[in-house]
Amino acid sequence: MKPLKLKMQAFGSYGEETLIDFEKVNQNLFLITGDTGAGKTTIFDAIVFALYGEASSSANKKEGVVLQSQYVDFAKEPFVELTFSEGNNADSEIYTVRRVPRHLKPITRGAGKGGQREITGSVSLIMPDGMEYPSKEADSKLQEIVGLTKSQFMQVAMIAQGEFMDLLRAKSDDKKVIFRKLFNTEMYQDIVTELGNRKREKDKEIAILKTQCQTEAVRIRIPETYELQKEMQQSRRQIEEGQTAGLADFMDRLGALCNWMKKELEIAESAYKEVECARTSKGEELAKAEELLKWFVQFEKAEEELQRYEAQEPEMIRAKELAGQIRAVYEIAEKYNQYHEAETTWTDSVRVLKEWEEKIPKLLETLKAAQTTEKTEHQKYNQEIERYSIISEKVRKSREILNAIRQKEREITADKKAAENAEKDFTEAETALENLEKQETEWKKESDKLADTDKMLAGWEAGSQEAERLRQELDAVSDIRDQAGESLAKAKKKLEIYAKTSKEYQEHKDSYEKMRQMFLNEQAGMLAADLKPGSPCPVCGSTDHPHPFAGTVDHVDISPEKLQKMAEDVENLRTKQEQAANESHAAKTKYETRKENFVEAVGRLRNRMQKSIPEIQKDAGLSEMNEALKIWKNSIDRSLKTLKKDAEKLGKIRELLQNADDQRGKLKEKLELCRTAQTEAARKLTEDTAQLNSFRTSCEFASEKEASDTLEKAETAKQASEKIYKRAADALDAASSAKQNAETLIAKYQKEIPAQKENFAVKKAAYMDFMQEKQMTEEAWKQLAKENSRDDEKELTDTVNAYREAKAAAIAQKKAANEAIGEAQKPDLDKIKAEKEKTETVYQMAEKKYNQLKMDCKNNQEIFTALSARMEKRKAVVEEHARIDTLYRMTSGNVSGSRMDLETFVQRYYLERILYAANRRFQEMSAGQFELRMYDLKKAGEGKNRGLDLMVYSTVTGKEREVRTLSGGESFMAALSLALGMADQIQQSSAAINLDMMFIDEGFGSLDEHSRNQAVRVLQEMAEGSRLIGIISHVSELKQEIEDQLIVTKDENGSHVKWQIS
Repeated sequence: MKPLKLKMQAFGSYGEETLIDFEKVNQNLFLITGDTGAGKTTIFDAIVFALYGEASSSANKKEGVVLQSQYVDFAKEPFVELTFSEGNNADSEIYTVRRVPRHLKPITRGAGKGGQREITGSVSLIMPDGMEYPSKEADSKLQEIVGLTKSQFMQVAMIAQGEFMDLLRAKSDDKKVIFRKLFNTEMYQDIVTELGNRKREKDKEIAILKTQCQTEAVRIRIPETYELQKEMQQSRRQIEEGQTAGLADFMDRLGALCNWMKKELEIAESAYKEVECARTSKGEELAKAEELLKWFVQFEKAEEELQRYEAQEPEMIRAKELAGQIRAVYEIAEKYNQYHEAETTWTDSVRVLKEWEEKIPKLLETLKAAQTTEKTEHQKYNQEIERYSIISEKVRKSREILNAIRQKEREITADKKAAENAEKDFTEAETALENLEKQETEWKKESDKLADTDKMLAGWEAGSQEAERLRQELDAVSDIRDQAGESLAKAKKKLEIYAKTSKEYQEHKDSYEKMRQMFLNEQAGMLAADLKPGSPCPVCGSTDHPHPFAGTVDHVDISPEKLQKMAEDVENLRTKQEQAANESHAAKTKYETRKENFVEAVGRLRNRMQKSIPEIQKDAGLSEMNEALKIWKNSIDRSLKTLKKDAEKLGKIRELLQNADDQRGKLKEKLELCRTAQTEAARKLTEDTAQLNSFRTSCEFASEKEASDTLEKAETAKQASEKIYKRAADALDAASSAKQNAETLIAKYQKEIPAQKENFAVKKAAYMDFMQEKQMTEEAWKQLAKENSRDDEKELTDTVNAYREAKAAAIAQKKAANEAIGEAQKPDLDKIKAEKEKTETVYQMAEKKYNQLKMDCKNNQEIFTALSARMEKRKAVVEEHARIDTLYRMTSGNVSGSRMDLETFVQRYYLERILYAANRRFQEMSAGQFELRMYDLKKAGEGKNRGLDLMVYSTVTGKEREVRTLSGGESFMAALSLALGMADQIQQSSAAINLDMMFIDEGFGSLDEHSRNQAVRVLQEMAEGSRLIGIISHVSELKQEIEDQLIVTKDENGSHVKWQIS
């Protein structure tokens, strides 16, 4: 990037339009000189403002109306226009950026005339092809073209007055941010971030696997009969409590449990199958007995039914005969109905034929009269139609003219209205324009008032986030308190259980000892009773028994088995007592640990909250901290609510200000359109009035009503004639149809009567023959039909058929039952069922035991398999976590004694090259006294990251020291050398950044003559290529050393410039 031309107007101390052509210089090193306050630094500000929208200084930011010149009237628009080239000489492209700052402008019309209103700033970027880049995206495009942010640009291209030491003395972390963009080292920070993300993922995986192992352990079922039940329960309890160190031992115990349960399952399965066989056998015996009993019942039932059917046999014979007679009666009745129907059809046809033959003469007379009337009325109707057509045409033409007259009258009214509206719109547009300018002034005032809203909102939002974090930590501490309370309750409960168990153990132990002593006493008495003089004692072998045991008065019957049972009970209680003691101790320890955690957590929380809420006392408890946090959070929420409303309001105001110019242009366009509409309306009004007068003289009817009345009368006459004609035509059609219908019916009856008569004779003969065949008279069959219906015949037939089928079924059932029973005796079903129920009870107990053991065995085996797989996975995850954690701590600088991160380590390579280029200049400027060095690699990570911190080496003393110890002149030379070295490295390492410029604002006044000469000589050597170097200084000695000079002067009209070229 290289500046070519700079144009300023009403900017800073420059009032009138001022052009600086940087292409005029013969040497690329030039001096910008002038008195203090003449406007030298403003040139620097203008270049940076054109590129980034802000003035050069980061400590004293200037923007908006502050940049507007006070040396010209506010009516003159302030702007900066910079033309610059980008790229290598052969392929460079020319860009022009014009930027207008936010400024004040006089109000020339309306109620606010004579006042001022603020105009929003704007930017315009002209690309090498002459096209203008979209204004909203111009800032980002400029940064893309230059390749540097403003802060980076100010470090390597334009060193502002008083800020040349910033990069030299910057901490490593600050340099890292600058170098990251310049040398594209983001990927190394991304590597550290990715390693951190992967480490956290592995932490989650390990925690998930731990939880899964705990979940699986809870599901393990340990039978009471297992000999290592207590050891297994203790091992499982450790896993449930998160003690993963014993996982391997737990897995061994679980494997042993699974093997023991498999053997127990085989034993239970064998017993279950044996009982199942006995159950199946007894079930089969019961099923056979129940089946045989059914055959006995069927045989007895069939015998009873057959006896009943024999008694019904005579009645069924009579019913069958009556059903046959009823069927014959209804067959004769059907023949009779056919014969009677044929007779009725023949006689009716003869009667109707005679009636129609008598009507024919009268129908012919009516037809002739109707024909005469129809002809006369048709002629009259045609005459009325012709008269109506003539009148209708006249009315149509008159209506067209009348419609045209009405249309013209409406158009004239509309033209008058349009003229009035145009005048009204013009007035409204003019008023709206004035109101817009007033409103724009108000918006700008409101915008200035709310200018700090975004910054304040960000601060309060940060406070809200801190409050939320404190709330979460407070909830966590409350959870710890609750856990401690639960642990205390459990510890008390465990202590009570221990006390109760100890008491029960002691009572049983005392009872056992008492019984044992009594048993021994009794045993001794029994032995003593059997001792005989001279016989050896079975206990000691002595043959002398001077004092044998005499026994007690009361005899207690205590068997060895009962005493052994009591001993076992005492031993069980002792084990239970020990277990209760261990559990009580563990609960107490857990409570004390959680109590300590709670006290420590409260202290940490109180210290953290006191940083944000000073009102919190040193001895404040959770409730006081909670209440203080609520008050603070409510205060933050109220402030945030107000600030968000202000931010929303500010955004709307800014949007309104951006749209104000567009609205102003639209209002002016609308004003011009209103004038044009008014002129057009007047012209059209004159034309339409002339046409209206012409239409009125050519109309035959005076009004629409007169034309309509005339047409209505003609139409009424035509409709009346038409009705009369239609009645005559209808009468003719009716007479003709009646005559034709009569003739058709006569012919039809004359044709059908002979066939109907013949059909009547045939049907009658068939009826007589069928009645004779059935051997019934007409009187007899009619009487029988009267007494019995068709349903009676069907009912009788169905009854007989059902009787026969039921009797045959009973015979078959008796035969089948007899064959099935054979020689067998009737079984005792109750006895067999009782035996079956007993077998079933034994089977269910065996099945329940087997299924429970099978389910437990399967469950534990599945858990063992799942845990084995998770143990393998956990091993792999832990190993990978260790590798990633080591890499992450190394690359992020989290290793004790090695706090330098990966990105800083890589950037040292670039800094080394920068220092190589910088030291060439620094040694030359300082006559070989100094050179810049990085911290030693071994020391750069001690304590904190100093990987990019700089030291200065003195060749005079042979020692390194802090750069802050350099004098003002030495610091300027070091900072200038570092900036030059960075510029060289940027050119070499990034093809996208072409910095063919450097501006240095002051600093030379701190150098002695020799150092100044050396610095100028270094800059002259750099300027021998294409790089443009400008020095802004009021040091008079530089005028003799640098020939090309831009001289800046200032008078009552502002600043002015002129070139003095060698």
